Amino acid sequence: MPRPAPSRIRSPPRVSHLGSPGVNGARRSDSGALGALRYRDFAFFWWAALISNAANWMQQFTVPFLIFDMTGSNTWVGAAAFTMLIPAVFLAPVAGVVADRFARQKVMVITLAVSTVACAGFAALQMTGQLTPWRIIGLNLVMGVALGIQASSWLALVPLLVPSSSLLSAIRLNSAQFTASRAIGPLTGAGLLALVGPGSVFVTNAVTYGLLLIVIATMRPRRVEPPARQRIRAFLAAGVAYVRRRASLRQAILTGFVMAYFGGALLHLAAGLASEDYGVGETGLAGLITAAGVGSVIGSVLIIGYGDRFDRSVLARLGLALYASAALLAVATTSYPVGLAGYFLSGVAHVCIAISLNSAVQSQVSEAMRGRTMSLYVMGIFGGWPTGALVGGWLGDHLGLRLVFGINGIVLALYLVSVIVRWEGLRALDSNVEVMDRAPRDQLGTPGSTA
Repeated sequence: MPRPAPSRIRSPPRVSHLGSPGVNGARRSDSGALGALRYRDFAFFWWAALISNAANWMQQFTVPFLIFDMTGSNTWVGAAAFTMLIPAVFLAPVAGVVADRFARQKVMVITLAVSTVACAGFAALQMTGQLTPWRIIGLNLVMGVALGIQASSWLALVPLLVPSSSLLSAIRLNSAQFTASRAIGPLTGAGLLALVGPGSVFVTNAVTYGLLLIVIATMRPRRVEPPARQRIRAFLAAGVAYVRRRASLRQAILTGFVMAYFGGALLHLAAGLASEDYGVGETGLAGLITAAGVGSVIGSVLIIGYGDRFDRSVLARLGLALYASAALLAVATTSYPVGLAGYFLSGVAHVCIAISLNSAVQSQVSEAMRGRTMSLYVMGIFGGWPTGALVGGWLGDHLGLRLVFGINGIVLALYLVSVIVRWEGLRALDSNVEVMDRAPRDQLGTPGSTA
């Protein structure tokens, strides 16, 4: 009787901790949790990004408040978020090709320049009394296009600012500055909105975008040889095939979408919940968003300090459980303090999932495929945020936001159960090396290879 052919499916090597390579052959980071900040370019980039993202969160707090104040409609609030984020979904494939073919630093400079001009447009229209809901939608669309092209290059640029031994430190710190800005921005934005007015928020965001642009323009990232020239369609298809053959990448992208769609609505539609259910104004809205930001900061500090003690899959499952609990807690009553607790949990949940997924994807992808892989990852997250906001806002106007968020919490809980049963609790995220589980059918490798 002939012997059966050996399986081409490879199980991921077991890794003990979020940052330690364990037995998979990758080198353990020798620079500590904050080691990436020892490198000048990364340190300047990190601080400038923290300041700029905090100002961007000021604007993300201000725009929903303004548009809800103008229209009294959750649908309009959802539409504003939709137009800001949906371009990334359609542009992500092209953005991935751009990130792999062209200098990521130059892509960042150009897109940041566009964002700076758009923020200046917001400020000019607001200060002259000409800012309307439709003009908000239009400017959000411009910023969304810039963001859609920029996001993949941003994520793919970070590994070029530090040596490989500090890669995991850089990934965690990059995620941490995003989450820290969620705590700083809304609270500062509420103060500026109350004391000076919304125009000051838009001016501040434009100035800080300019600051980040200057920092990135003066950096000297490690050079990467561009891949061989191919037709764009074939180049993109190779990236999609690369992701399809790796279970960890597929699971990370789907989990990112679920988190963004069902969990992100809590943040994007907070203006309606604060006004309709909690009966608080802009200060109360700032409190909800700041509570989420504080949760993110505390979660980031704990993960940076103690993340090596836990597998990525454990943190991702914890994040899903906390997100489900946060959504249900936020709508359990009309008590504002209970709502604050729910939003705090959502912040902790977000950072647990985001850092786990981001570090898994960045650690398991080859440099030649990094831009295209990150673009598909970005597509999952940016596909979830705007659609969750738009659909949730429309349903909220007809059914009530409390019911919508309650359903979202139940779906998140069911997804957690499904990944435990079907995907061994996302254990594929725990590897720090490329793991291919499907035989290639193109030039990317031979059957059974891991390249």
